[in-house]
Amino acid sequence: MRYYIVTTTKFAEQCLEYFTYGATQSNWLANVDIGDIVFLSQFNYKTQQIFGPLQVITKMFYNKLIIYPTQKYFYRIQFAPVNMIYKIEETDLYLHGIECGDVDFYFKLINLIQQNKHLHCISLTDKEGTAIFNTLKTLGTVYNIYQQKMLGQEIIEINREYIWQKNRLDKKHRFASESDLETYMLLSLKNENSFEYKTFSEILAKCSGNDLIDSRIYNQFILGNAYPADIVVITNDSINVFELKRDSVDNIVVTQIEKEIRKHLYYSLLSERVVQENVSKIFNFYLVCLYQSNKKTQDSISSIFESLQRRIQYPRKNNLIFLEYELKDDTLFLFQT
Repeated sequence: MRYYIVTTTKFAEQCLEYFTYGATQSNWLANVDIGDIVFLSQFNYKTQQIFGPLQVITKMFYNKLIIYPTQKYFYRIQFAPVNMIYKIEETDLYLHGIECGDVDFYFKLINLIQQNKHLHCISLTDKEGTAIFNTLKTLGTVYNIYQQKMLGQEIIEINREYIWQKNRLDKKHRFASESDLETYMLLSLKNENSFEYKTFSEILAKCSGNDLIDSRIYNQFILGNAYPADIVVITNDSINVFELKRDSVDNIVVTQIEKEIRKHLYYSLLSERVVQENVSKIFNFYLVCLYQSNKKTQDSISSIFESLQRRIQYPRKNNLIFLEYELKDDTLFLFQT
């Protein structure tokens, strides 16, 4: 079971009427699974409220019923209340922190929610999820739904086959968007029997010495700042950040890659959102691009990485690994360059 916050600025009522939450892109909800706990956050200039706890009963699907006025949000999950739906204000988290004798943690949790209220879905650690869950149960007021509504349109399961056909990968041989590439890889990582899972596991074991099966996988996981990573794999001994690019490295803006490396390299050092059982954890930054990348550009990125890591006065091994993907025979082939 995992914990997530799903965010909205003005559609909390509709989400709770339909017990449905929607996003514009496939990757935002791709990692959410049946049984996970979600909290619905509505932050705007009038209100800062959190609703829940809610448990996921249907993982991501596509549905075109108009739920949210003037908005599509067709990639969706469905949930059900865990007993009752409660509502708290942002300040209740702070009050609960005082009662628990851990004000600093709860204050940082409030900042995390405020920083990322523009995101559709925020991954939470177990400690963060438990803190919100307990605050809702302890200080929350019951939120009553007066009329339960049903989805009246066709529900289409989002799986790897759906993403493959949507992107016409047999003909295009590249993803139409990085969000769909991220979704495809996350869905592959949920299937231990897939070819992609086995390849991913071999690459991770080679670079970090850890097995994928013993890891925690996040997408859009935030290492203590408001800058999301595509996929983050946490093991006992390593932090593995995967930055995904749908095109070859020829088409990548190097300054953007530098920004991404800098933030993840530094913010992961002492992030309280990563369990630091081993203070000298290995940090691996994987840059995943379409095959046939430009070697000179890779060398330039490698020089940037070396320059940035030399500034770190901390006992940790940092690695930059280039990975390329190729699409053929209904399979994504991933290999190290």
